[in-house]
Amino acid sequence: MSYALVEQSGTERVVHVLRDGVQTIGRSSESDIQLGHSSVSRRHAQITVDGTRVTVADLGSRNGTFVGGEAVSGEIELPPGADVAFASVAMTLVDREASRTGSAEFDASAVVSAIMEPSDLRTPGDGRGSGSSLFRVLADAGAFLVSDRPIEGIYEDVLDLVERAVACDRAVVLVRDDGGEPVIKASRVKARADGDRLVLSSTMIQRVLDEGVALLTTDAQSDPRFEGKESVVAQGIKAAMAVPLHDNERVIGLLYADTTDPASWYNDDELRAFTSLANLIAVKITQARLAAAEEERKRLERELSTARDILSNILPPELPGAEGYEFSVFHESCFEVGGDLYDVKHFDDGRSLVFVGDVAGKGLGAALLVSSIVPMTHALLEGETELVDAVDRLNRQVFRTTDPVRYATMFVGMLDRPTGRLVYVNAGHNPPYLVSPDGKVDEVAATGMPVGMIEMAPFSAGEVTLQPGAVLAAFSDGVTEAECADGGFYDEERLLASLDRVRESCADGIVSGVLDDVRTFVGDHPPSDDVTLLVVRRLSA
Repeated sequence: MSYALVEQSGTERVVHVLRDGVQTIGRSSESDIQLGHSSVSRRHAQITVDGTRVTVADLGSRNGTFVGGEAVSGEIELPPGADVAFASVAMTLVDREASRTGSAEFDASAVVSAIMEPSDLRTPGDGRGSGSSLFRVLADAGAFLVSDRPIEGIYEDVLDLVERAVACDRAVVLVRDDGGEPVIKASRVKARADGDRLVLSSTMIQRVLDEGVALLTTDAQSDPRFEGKESVVAQGIKAAMAVPLHDNERVIGLLYADTTDPASWYNDDELRAFTSLANLIAVKITQARLAAAEEERKRLERELSTARDILSNILPPELPGAEGYEFSVFHESCFEVGGDLYDVKHFDDGRSLVFVGDVAGKGLGAALLVSSIVPMTHALLEGETELVDAVDRLNRQVFRTTDPVRYATMFVGMLDRPTGRLVYVNAGHNPPYLVSPDGKVDEVAATGMPVGMIEMAPFSAGEVTLQPGAVLAAFSDGVTEAECADGGFYDEERLLASLDRVRESCADGIVSGVLDDVRTFVGDHPPSDDVTLLVVRRLSA
């Protein structure tokens, strides 16, 4: 046996097909049968189908469950044809097998989850088609389902299927983009003298989208859902169907068709076929969307792979050594590519360029700015240019070639290796720490604003000296703002304590010692920012 609850509202009937087992009824979105009326409780009642036996039980609802006008207490059996009301929502239990052999109970609508069988596809009442023709359309829809079509070309093909499935004057495909409001993807309207277009009932659309029900009106001229819609009356719409595009997981849109032929109407068989057709179409649309999304993902992966390759050539994994000094760096992006930058370059005249920076933002946009700032910094400082002048020119160039939200904090230093004298500009970056051989720590404070924030930003130079045995540690805020599961930050105090413990190690040992402490602090918490730590250690005499 196969049962359904039929809800009558004006000229509209909504059919809720029952499956074997227990089904809950209520206003909650988690209910098996969701009823949107405010009189219905969130968990109102339950229906149980056990073979040929159907029972109903109230679940402590506010406004009660009634069978034949009597309040339900406990669990009672429902015979076919029984009238049952959930608060003010009245329904009738129907034997679907009996309805297929001549009953008129299903001449209005069907739910999207109804399973189509060949016997459902009887000859429509208006003589416009046959069960075999409808079945062939569904078979063609199956071939459409497995075909390889891009998403852009699907919607017109959908309307071809609709026009073959039912006689219609208008056919419309509405699809939700990214779960938002439905958008008309394709429509066909037969030429008319008045030139008006159909104004769809917003109530009808929302019911299909929100409740996933298939709706049929056999007389649009007197249907209250079209009340006040002058274009509907003027165009003489006789019958209309609106069914959900349900991809077996969610409703992604709806399919609509209508006719103005006064000698024609849509019946239950066509609505069932239309509903099944919409289900196949929805699956195909979702498949095409997933295929397009997968192709876009692969394209982005290729671009990110290219970006990683470019950055790997710009940001060296190991720093070159120089007599009397050790250099070491650790760099890790929280995404595929990041916005931290660094480099060390030694010149034959005994100077070494050292810089560390952090571009505002993360990901590919930040990485693109990194790929331009690093070579610009090299180009500006490879000659005899004064450090302040070079940073000023870099600032103006970044400002002119990026949008207002793109800028970079930078520490740029020129080290005179024989003397240990380091002239620097700190453009708004985290102050590096200079640790003396005796453990004394000095901050290399900021001397200007971030690069690219203001076109005419002022910059000045500072100067420190790396004594033999001294360590310079420059880092991005991904180190001090590394976050643990409790929400706390690693912070500067813990970094200083870690540097003090490992300051007598080699440069590689200092980097690994600090990072081991950071990892211990963070635990399994995922990184929230790019991490860069660069260490310069002057060897003892």
